Amino acid sequence: DELEKTNIIFTKTNSDTDGKIINLMIDEYTFKNPKKSIAFTSMGQLNYLSALKHIDMIIGNSSSGLLEAPSFKVGTINIGDRQQGRLKAKSVIDCLPDKKSIDEAIKRVYSSDFQKILKNVKNPYGDGYASEKIISVLKNTSLDNILKKPFFDISFKT
Repeated sequence: DELEKTNIIFTKTNSDTDGKIINLMIDEYTFKNPKKSIAFTSMGQLNYLSALKHIDMIIGNSSSGLLEAPSFKVGTINIGDRQQGRLKAKSVIDCLPDKKSIDEAIKRVYSSDFQKILKNVKNPYGDGYASEKIISVLKNTSLDNILKKPFFDISFKT
């Protein structure tokens, strides 16, 4: 509410513990703030990825902030420890699940230093062209003279 001129797209929780409680909170917020917020149970892949082109940041604890957002040069505020131990791009800011830490992370996303980082961020999970690269390698690799694994008959004769 403190962010002026900010529109919010909520994507609801999956089947995580207490997800129903969070979804209820999202529904209440969007009901009270229909001009600045909307919620989706699921946006579908095409709509979701299209939305990533037009947003300032992702806030939450979804793996999407780590997997997809870096490819779109979108900052992610990763709240809490749900994604602990996973590879993270330089576009991901980890913060504690409290207002002060989240506020600081939001300010950092909008800082000029962080915006410079976003322009050159690399997704540690690849560039989205793995299938094409695999096909190219297979097309350009000779399969001639590949030996079959030998078979050894170890059956016992009585």
